[in-house]
Amino acid sequence: MAAEPEAKPASAPEVQPAAAQQTPAPAQPAPAPAAQASGPSPLNFRLQVRVNTLARGRGDAFLNDYRFDSILAVPGVGGQLTPWFSYAFNAVGYAENFESAQARLLDAVGMFKVADPLQVWVGRFVVPFDRFNMSGPFKNLIWDYPGIYGGVRRIGGENGPFGRDTGLSVWGDVNRGLFKYHLMAHQLENPDAGPRLSGRLSVSLLGREPGYFVSSSYLGEKDVVALGVAMQYQHDGRTWTPGTPPGTPPPPAGTPAPRPEVDNLVAVTADLFAEKTFGSAGTATLDLAYYQYDEYRAYRRAYAITAAYIPPLKLGTGRTQFGVRWEEAYASSHQPQLPDVRGVDLSVSHFVSGYNLRLGIDYARQWLGSGGVANTLTAGFQYSPP
Repeated sequence: MAAEPEAKPASAPEVQPAAAQQTPAPAQPAPAPAAQASGPSPLNFRLQVRVNTLARGRGDAFLNDYRFDSILAVPGVGGQLTPWFSYAFNAVGYAENFESAQARLLDAVGMFKVADPLQVWVGRFVVPFDRFNMSGPFKNLIWDYPGIYGGVRRIGGENGPFGRDTGLSVWGDVNRGLFKYHLMAHQLENPDAGPRLSGRLSVSLLGREPGYFVSSSYLGEKDVVALGVAMQYQHDGRTWTPGTPPGTPPPPAGTPAPRPEVDNLVAVTADLFAEKTFGSAGTATLDLAYYQYDEYRAYRRAYAITAAYIPPLKLGTGRTQFGVRWEEAYASSHQPQLPDVRGVDLSVSHFVSGYNLRLGIDYARQWLGSGGVANTLTAGFQYSPP
């Protein structure tokens, strides 16, 4: 669910899934690496694949349900037609089994570049909100995507499926990633509400993160300290139904059900990312993310703390990264029937060839309040060539 061309428009996208969608694990693409010395190509083909298997258990049943979990395939085509215009089209096939496989358009974007500090994207693409959404699953540090508790996503922005929406974005990259800004107007197809506005500002205090996308880890290739803040707003963009506290007697027969209410949608987030290589001592990574939503969202506050370490010793081919993530989400006072939830992930990824070929294992334990405890063990591999 990332590196991208440093100063040029993207010539082909690279997938990255989203933070606030209801489909587990996938979500979003990023432009391809910078063009080679021979010059930009008007036509590039790309294929990314991610396969997961899963064992799950609840309560006393620790891991009693093993199954093939999902396959995510993202074929794409893109290119740079002129020095100021690039394009990208990505399809996505996501399935929990081959019988339920569905294919849909993931990205369709035209990228106009006046200069690095002023670029315009039009179409369907990744919404600029938090670092998780702008890294996507293929460049997410922890193998499993954050914020899924009991099958319901509790963390991230207010986006369409796979962390994308259709709209227009104006963004810029100053001094090769020292400072970046994004502003996107999306969900323009809804006549009953105003456009949803998403904006993000980020600064790299150490190192640089050029381009539209970022990565949740650079695997020791460079030292980075970056701070980002973002906000989403939509007038009349939130529809919610008041909840009933646990233990409340059922209403008398014939009592009308609570009517849905409409209010403004507001979401803000801040994230701090730091990665440092200590020579022969290995590479350490720390990622802090905090989320605050309007009082009408079911879970109003959330945070995630991620730490990782790459030891200096090579284990066979490639490098191995060990990571841990702790996250909590707190229910709104308007939803008294919902418990606060928390979870921990322990993840190991072996990078045979960087993010191009990766093997991953993730153990997650989630405390769901009155819903009990869920244990999940996920294993899989990804293929994501440059």
